[in-house]
Amino acid sequence: MLDVGFFELLVIAVIGLLVVGPEKLPKYIAQGIKTLRNVRDMATKAKDDIVESAGIKDLDLKNMSKLDPTNLANNVFEDKDDTKPQVQKKFDQDAT
Repeated sequence: MLDVGFFELLVIAVIGLLVVGPEKLPKYIAQGIKTLRNVRDMATKAKDDIVESAGIKDLDLKNMSKLDPTNLANNVFEDKDDTKPQVQKKFDQDAT
């Protein structure tokens, strides 16, 4: 997600300490954490609603390569040996 290291957090803490002051800083930190939790919960609920309304049972975001249009087209249009004789036979019957 966000790649924030120790040094960045230290800089943010010092700036917050200078701007807000030592008395109000813990209150603002707690309020910020609470806001981040609410945003994360809303995002999770929105994703779940989208998945439910789309009818997707298992959404695997880590394996999105299955949804690549090229792979989907190749899977649909590839010749399968077991269906080819049936299609050829049907085609031959229609031609006569």
